[in-house]
Order: sequence, then C-alpha cells, then structure tokens
Amino acid sequence: MKPKSGKYITFLPDERIVPVGQKDESVLDVALRNGVNINHTCGGNGTCGTCLLWVEEGLEELHPRSEMEAEMAIDRTFRKEERLACQIHPIHGLKVRIPSGS
Repeated sequence: MKPKSGKYITFLPDERIVPVGQKDESVLDVALRNGVNINHTCGGNGTCGTCLLWVEEGLEELHPRSEMEAEMAIDRTFRKEERLACQIHPIHGLKVRIPSGS
C-alpha cells in the first residue's frame, strides 16, 4: 500500500513500500532503517558489490554512477539497470528489485 503522502521507494519482490529519509542517505541506508534486508559486506562503502539491485522504475532519474561504481560495473559487466544500493540516493517513486539470495 502506498503512503497517502510523502516520498517513498518500493523494494521488490516483497512490495515493501518505505518512506524516503534524509537527503544524504543511500538506498541501502533507507532499506536497513526500514528492516529491508540487503547484503552489504563492505558496510556500504561501494567496494564489494553485494548490495547490487535492479532498478525497475526511476533509473533515468538517478545520478550517474560514481567513479567507484562505474569501475565495478565495467569489471563485472553490470547492465545499466544494475546499481549498488550504497551508491544511489533514494528518489520518490523509485522501484528496485533485490536479487534472490541477497
């Protein structure tokens, strides 16, 4: 169920709709604060790639990959919709899929 007001993002496959928090938070921060489990072995520093998500809605609104995320994307041949939860900031209406096993 979507909140009646405010900004939110959706985590699939569980359809968890959670409010967007502070401006400087990452999607990983928002997920953890709301009890959404996403692997993050490096503690959200963008060095392990375990917080990989698939962006299903809102990709065009996200900022470009950071240098660190871009290097990992090249090394691991990420598709354009594959982003690291610790490296993207939540935007209203963003819908992301957590891969199974995460």
